[in-house]
Amino acid sequence: MSLSVQLYTMLSMIAMGSYIGAAIDTYHRFSKRRSSYHWFVACNDVMFWLMQALVVFYVLLQTNHGEIRFYVFLALICGYAAYQAMLRPFYRGLLERCIMLTVSIYKGIVTLFRYLVMKPVTFILKLLYSLCMMIVTGCTAVILFLLRLVLVPLRGLALLLLKWTGLLTYVKKSEPIFAKIKEFIKSMRKKKE
Repeated sequence: MSLSVQLYTMLSMIAMGSYIGAAIDTYHRFSKRRSSYHWFVACNDVMFWLMQALVVFYVLLQTNHGEIRFYVFLALICGYAAYQAMLRPFYRGLLERCIMLTVSIYKGIVTLFRYLVMKPVTFILKLLYSLCMMIVTGCTAVILFLLRLVLVPLRGLALLLLKWTGLLTYVKKSEPIFAKIKEFIKSMRKKKE
């Protein structure tokens, strides 16, 4: 293996050591730590470290065809130490600013959606509901008025016909029978309840 490939591999592994430090800080920032053992956290930790190992091996595979040498581990440790000593405060501040920016963008999008979509849609739906209720109420009032116009003369005509034919006396005689039937139906309903 040539010296330039070894130098390129060492620089790549130093960069990967710094990347692992940043990835650990990012992971700890977003993961919820619990005081007791929890299997979900353990599974997340295992998946995190498997992903980091795969990323490091992929970079190693691209730089020197996956040959693992002692200096690879030294370069990883040096990169991690360089991150901890020099880059960690800068990266953590940048990460917090990015999180705050993302949260504020999300809140802005939610607020825009609420004011540009939800409020107009609810206003239009309330307006349509009010219009429909006005139309239904108006139509009901008109229909009831028309029924009264038709039924009042028909009732008077029916009473007149009953008087002329003499059936009105029979109807008045049968009213107690209808009252008893009505009472019987009411008592049956009370028994069912």
